[in-house]
Amino acid sequence: MRVRTYIVCLAALFCAGCATTAPSEGNFLERYNGSRQLTQAETLLKEGDTHGAMHLLDTVCNGPAVTGVTDEALFRLALLTLKAKPGSAQAQHLLKRLKKEYPASQWTALAAPVTEQIGSLEEQRRQNKVLKGSNQTLSREITELNQRIEQLKTLDQELEKKAR
Repeated sequence: MRVRTYIVCLAALFCAGCATTAPSEGNFLERYNGSRQLTQAETLLKEGDTHGAMHLLDTVCNGPAVTGVTDEALFRLALLTLKAKPGSAQAQHLLKRLKKEYPASQWTALAAPVTEQIGSLEEQRRQNKVLKGSNQTLSREITELNQRIEQLKTLDQELEKKAR
């Protein structure tokens, strides 16, 4: 009789709260649904349906936070967004969110070089804008100088005619 009581107590301890997941990792159903949607998104990507995959990944990202699922979805969605529009603000937001919410994730480590490349791209765009402005200014100055040269030529020709 005592052995049964011990076995029942041990079974109750094994099934107690220690077996549940932490609240920040989502419950079993949330983890399952997120994981299933992530797998479907991967399948759609393999089939070439980028738009459908982006929709599913967006659903995972906007759903309950599940470590190991949401962080991967954020990374993949950021990459797909960058592919559609390089340097997009939405992709930058997704990568910042990934770094903020999942700092220890492997996907955050993979996102670091991508974030650096986006920063580099933004810096190059800014430099291009400045250089285009400088180029336009120089072009105007060249045009003005050419006009002055023509005016000087005309004036010189007139002076030669008067001197004769």
